[in-house]
Amino acid sequence: MLRPLRFRLAAGLIAAALLGPTQIRAEDAMTAQELRRIGYAMMAEGDARGAEALAEALLARDAGDTAALMLRAQARLKLGRAGSARADAREVYRISDKQQARFGAAMFVASSLVEDGYVTRGQLWLRLAAQAAPDDASRAAVAKDYDFVRSRNPWLWNFNLRANPSSNVNDGSTEASYTNPGIPWLGPEIEITGAQKALSGVEATAGFGVTYRLPPTATTMTALHFRAEQTKVQLSSEAKRIAPGALGRDYDSASVEAGISRRWRPETGQTTYGFGAYASHDWAGGYDLSNALRLEAQADRPLGNGVAGMVALSAERQWRLDSAVRSADVVSLTFGVQRQLANQDRLQLTLGGRVTATDSPGLRNNAVTARLAWDKARPLAGFSVGGALTFEARDYPDSPFDLRDGRQDRRMSLDISIQHEDVQFYGFSPTLDIRAARNHSDVGLYSSRGLGVTLGIQSSF
Repeated sequence: MLRPLRFRLAAGLIAAALLGPTQIRAEDAMTAQELRRIGYAMMAEGDARGAEALAEALLARDAGDTAALMLRAQARLKLGRAGSARADAREVYRISDKQQARFGAAMFVASSLVEDGYVTRGQLWLRLAAQAAPDDASRAAVAKDYDFVRSRNPWLWNFNLRANPSSNVNDGSTEASYTNPGIPWLGPEIEITGAQKALSGVEATAGFGVTYRLPPTATTMTALHFRAEQTKVQLSSEAKRIAPGALGRDYDSASVEAGISRRWRPETGQTTYGFGAYASHDWAGGYDLSNALRLEAQADRPLGNGVAGMVALSAERQWRLDSAVRSADVVSLTFGVQRQLANQDRLQLTLGGRVTATDSPGLRNNAVTARLAWDKARPLAGFSVGGALTFEARDYPDSPFDLRDGRQDRRMSLDISIQHEDVQFYGFSPTLDIRAARNHSDVGLYSSRGLGVTLGIQSSF
């Protein structure tokens, strides 16, 4: 009998509200707080219709009653009217000036969307919830829910936006001259001038990527991939002085890539195998540069005691559109091992070799690479920190700059990555990447140094 009684009470309150406050006797009036308590008690006992009617009575008194809107949203969701329930919660998020109310409303909308299969929209509302989260515990709850929802979403989206002040945007030489390779009308040393020299400036990059995961099987997962990225360059006043004829757009670049990947792990094995095929197109300086087709294969296996190993092979065919003779075949082989330390930090060592075969003697080369990377598990004063040291040796045996001994380059770079996780905006945090690079070549034209600082944003979950 309690449910019909409460439903009649709510219906009576609606009628009273419609008749106006002058029709209600003071001794019969109930406070909004008391009515809300009754409404939530109805919901607890499964009386969604009564709770909805009571919420509407409260809203007839005050259309901006956010607690009543949330009560009606919960009742409507229980009654199977998810669309109108989400509309009520969205209104709470829009009009409320209380962080806790906005957080609860956003989480409600996100949960309802995911339950109805609108997973991507649910992820967007989780980011709204992260922005409204009143404390660290709430933000941690959002991050956990976001990971769960992302695992259910076949669509994975990635966006990047970064700005990079650099001392060498054109990969130019930092030497004053290089040895004459045999040009008879020039002296023994040729001066490096203009755009051959390192030019400073700012690189701004924007890009996005999307992955669609096909329904998995017990042992395989297949995905389709697409990404696009563009970099614009603004030369500094110093660079314009060094190379008056150079323009920032001369060093602009862009690329698009589409591909398919498949991961396979036998039911009885520990090794995971990955395969991929990708097609890409690149632009440089506003002109078509190349088309490429790349095939990849990789195997990953845990080795015990927090150690995992990997081996990867890739083969790429590049068709140069600026000069056919510069087209190339590139084959690379990489071995890697990763160890998780007792403090959960990760160390990774990779060793690789690469062969570039081409009809262009200036591009034909062999290379070996070593890279040591470290990622700290726990933030330092709110900052996530990682770093990598890379060394690469390249041999150009047929370089036209030295027909007898060829050309040898020794490249080294240090990368440090910092993310400020305590500063968040809709689940994104600012990042700072610092890169110092040095290439020592026995042909001075190719010796270079560069220092770049990249400011960007990255998802915190």
